Amino acid sequence: MVEWTEKYRPRRLDDIIGNHKPRADLRRWAESWLTGTPKKRAVVLMGDPGIGKTTAALALANDMGWQVIEMNASDSRNAEAIMSIAGKGAQGETFTDEGEFMTTKDGKRKLIVLDEADNIFGREDFGGVRAIGQIILETQHPIILIVNDWYALRKRSSIIQGNALTIKFGKPSKSDITTLLRNISRKEGVEVPEEVLLKLAERSSGDVRAALKDLQSIAEGRDKLEMKNISALGDRDTSLTVFKSMEIIFQTGNCKRSRDTANNLDENPESLILWIDHNIPFAYRDPKDVHSAYEMLSRADIFLGRVRRRQNYSLWSYARDMMTCGVSLAKSREYRGHINYNFPLYLMKMSRSKGQRGIREVLGSKLARNAHTSGKRALQDILPYFKYLYNQDVEFRLSVTRRLNLTEDEVGYLLDAKPDTHHVRHVFDAMRKVDAVSRSGAAEPDEEEEKEEPKPKKRTHPEKEPTEKEEEPEEEKKDEKQQRNLFDFR
Repeated sequence: MVEWTEKYRPRRLDDIIGNHKPRADLRRWAESWLTGTPKKRAVVLMGDPGIGKTTAALALANDMGWQVIEMNASDSRNAEAIMSIAGKGAQGETFTDEGEFMTTKDGKRKLIVLDEADNIFGREDFGGVRAIGQIILETQHPIILIVNDWYALRKRSSIIQGNALTIKFGKPSKSDITTLLRNISRKEGVEVPEEVLLKLAERSSGDVRAALKDLQSIAEGRDKLEMKNISALGDRDTSLTVFKSMEIIFQTGNCKRSRDTANNLDENPESLILWIDHNIPFAYRDPKDVHSAYEMLSRADIFLGRVRRRQNYSLWSYARDMMTCGVSLAKSREYRGHINYNFPLYLMKMSRSKGQRGIREVLGSKLARNAHTSGKRALQDILPYFKYLYNQDVEFRLSVTRRLNLTEDEVGYLLDAKPDTHHVRHVFDAMRKVDAVSRSGAAEPDEEEEKEEPKPKKRTHPEKEPTEKEEEPEEEKKDEKQQRNLFDFR
């Protein structure tokens, strides 16, 4: 069975529904390659899953006559794999599938597409982000990075952030999806009532891929659809967005609706209370109303504290009632007009530091294993001094990087630098040089110096034995040699 998502995938950029401005920006960037190499050699297509980012990239390649080199999440995407596949494709000439030689001098280009570029993590993708940044700086061919979370990628690479054009794709409208489903159902010879099409478009929440899969699952083997056929799809999560919930809680003054919106929201009370706490000053302008709202919120927090202490989650319902119904009824008058609700600063800061906190925890566990202590003790008592030594002593830095098998992210955390900066690259370059010397068996400079015969010193009395003071430099050399052995990587 052929999936309709592939069967009806748009082949041209103009066939993609919605996103008129993003498509125009993408085409304008592609046409800039016709006159040479543009300043921005890469484009980041960002947006929610299923809205047509990958389809747009492939359709653009078809419009421009570009061969596509694609790497997706199922491929190995470490530094070696990316440089082998995408790196060679970005710099060299190649042949088309028909055997025609392609040269950039004649305007022949390849399009390098890296799907889910924000999901390059872990040891299996070691060095992948740094390799992407290097390719962007050196490429002679256009590159498209497809991401769902642009922030997750840009915080890991200043090169990508500064050298790539960002284009944001939004969700197509319900009418656009309805029109698409109507056209496809006609081509498949299935009669679909308008209310069924509208319901499928509404269920998809802007995800074109989901809408097509739903239509195919209920239309396969049928000539006509009815509303009852939709029940076979089951329930999809259609919970309200948190911003819409804030509007209901603060502006309706309806206790039942406020409580219901919290129950349908995909947020637990621990998170919801932060949203309400942050937005009370924006929603209520009367100081008395603000005071009353925070009074209700404080009572909700008392119940949340009891939940944490007693692990009695049945108390969540009381906390939810206080923070929704209580806050909604706390105002003395209605507040009309548009209110710009904001993301809680606490959640934003915690989200931005999530990666750093994760790296810190991993470092703590590595130190704990090697120091034979607990992870908590390693984080509190060892890591601060370890980080200081790591920054101050080069030999110590190289030794523990190898011994603890540190990643680029972990080295960047210890050096207070991004993983793709020169400071981090220098550590791994130095380790590779040591490996090369070890494999070749070449003598190190210190060893060569030790092999040289020491020149005899002139003595005024040849028959006199060397004094203890004269032998002291030799003892110092032995101590130095013993100290260097502590950091011998071979």
